[in-house]
Amino acid sequence: MKKRLILTTLIMLFTVTIPAKADFWKKLKNAITGTGSSNSSSSSNSSGKSGGTRGYLITDEYGTKIIVNPFDKNDYQYEKDIYSRERNAIYKHRDLQGTGTKVNYIECRIIPGGFLYEIGRRSFYGYVEFPVYEIIDFIDKRYVLGCFSRDKSGKEKEISGDVYLDHKLAMYIWDNQLTVTTLAMKNGKAENGNFAWFDSTNPEAEIYINGKKFN
Repeated sequence: MKKRLILTTLIMLFTVTIPAKADFWKKLKNAITGTGSSNSSSSSNSSGKSGGTRGYLITDEYGTKIIVNPFDKNDYQYEKDIYSRERNAIYKHRDLQGTGTKVNYIECRIIPGGFLYEIGRRSFYGYVEFPVYEIIDFIDKRYVLGCFSRDKSGKEKEISGDVYLDHKLAMYIWDNQLTVTTLAMKNGKAENGNFAWFDSTNPEAEIYINGKKFN
């Protein structure tokens, strides 16, 4: 009788203890490897895009919130910078609506790697959704080699290498990590006729990436 009682007690002990131990080791493994649950310090991007091409929010070891480049984990930007840059983008978009003049044709020769990287920087790697992104390159020529416009008579003239992109176009290039060598536009607009505004939301504009129509 006494032996039976001891045996029953041991069976009950192992019945409770083994799953508890298994659960403990499973939780420990997940904590170490980061599997089994989502990281509480990360956040989905504000643009709602999934698939791993957009920047994501984490808190670093110093307690600072940063947006990480999904294609280069060592490249990041500070979340606190989003507000001021968003306001600047909104004001610039308003200005463009007032200063944009219709152009017959514009073509820009692009420096692929630098151009793609700058789109990522301006958009926080796709984490945000601004109405316009400025690619400013009037000194170093790291992003755009140059641009020209052509009127209906065929006359061409050099214009600024600074360009503006709308969100849809910028994210198409970023998400697909495109090697862009030429960016062209028919019946679009340019700021004061001199700064190309590649705006895919403009129903009249036809935009071409490497000679292929985008919209």
